[in-house]
Amino acid sequence: MKKYINWIAWIILGIAYCYGIIFTDHSHELEHLKILQTEDLQLKEAKEGVYPLYKNEKLYGYLSTGSSQGYGGPLQVAVVSDTSGLIIGTELIKNFETPSFVAKLSNKKYYQQYEEKSLNDGFQLKKDVEAVSGATVSSLAIANASRDASYQIAHKVFQLETPRIEKSWRLTPKEGIVALIIIIAFLAIYFKSKKLIYFNLFLGLVFIGFLFNASLSLTHFGRILLGYFPDIHTHLSWWLLVAATLSLIIIWGKNVYCTAICPFRASQMLLHQISGINIKMDQSLGKALAFTPKFLIWLSLILIFISQNPSLSSYEPFAMLFSLKGEGIQWYILPTALIGALFFSNFFCRFFCPVGGILNWVIARRNQVKQLIQKHKQDA
Repeated sequence: MKKYINWIAWIILGIAYCYGIIFTDHSHELEHLKILQTEDLQLKEAKEGVYPLYKNEKLYGYLSTGSSQGYGGPLQVAVVSDTSGLIIGTELIKNFETPSFVAKLSNKKYYQQYEEKSLNDGFQLKKDVEAVSGATVSSLAIANASRDASYQIAHKVFQLETPRIEKSWRLTPKEGIVALIIIIAFLAIYFKSKKLIYFNLFLGLVFIGFLFNASLSLTHFGRILLGYFPDIHTHLSWWLLVAATLSLIIIWGKNVYCTAICPFRASQMLLHQISGINIKMDQSLGKALAFTPKFLIWLSLILIFISQNPSLSSYEPFAMLFSLKGEGIQWYILPTALIGALFFSNFFCRFFCPVGGILNWVIARRNQVKQLIQKHKQDA
């Protein structure tokens, strides 16, 4: 019976994935952009990706769209220019970013920086455009998408020369600290040092948790499955954490992240130590709850595949704990997880965490492949 249930679950995931690719509408009704409605502009048929804009039957300007990779996945921006080659406004028309980050950009009047810029501006952070603190990655992605859209108008309408922007590595102390934490985690597990594991969990809590708010989450794996890979030049810490975690599982068979890095696990352990209470859960209830992460992951992946949005069903409260900003059900899950940690060891990690569930599944598949290879060698 269990075998048939697993097959049905996999088939449903496959159907959800195909549905998302085939039926999700990736087009956008540009006529409904706020900037067009405010000025009462009419959108005419595009020529080489550039839309002429008319007002009262007179040419008013041009519109083009550009795309880039944000923190949550691909995003798209519309840029409107006048007939002299100056930008009138920009508008975000598609994104998978955290809603609080997008709201912060609007509240800080980030988009107003683009008004009256030349279409062949550099659009580089710190030089031409100021990033919004706490939403730097989103600020950079929108600047890149705006450059993409602006240069299309500059080239195809005004025949302007545009600067060649070389990709540069975004290297900050963050990348070095993340790399150091990964190395310490490896050494702690390799030498089986509990003290070093606890020390590194503390580092993870402080840096990856509170300072960087960069915990692994269901969104990371959703992005991988949908093929939304961030640019390594600007998201090196993302690549370090994801690549190191998966590589060490495949090569070594160890879940280094959950064991010695995860900041949320560190918070769970700290609360449990503070309370001094350790309630033994009923064995039958514990076994039943052990299947909860698998079911939640399965349900979340269905929603991610159908919507093609990797952050849509991310229910874990990691970001909420470390930034005090959350969405919907996270407001209920976080207090439940924290209260549960006072009475049960690693409460959320054992019974609800999608990251641990996914990494443990990868370990199980890795071990199966290893056994098959060993068996094939023995038979040969």
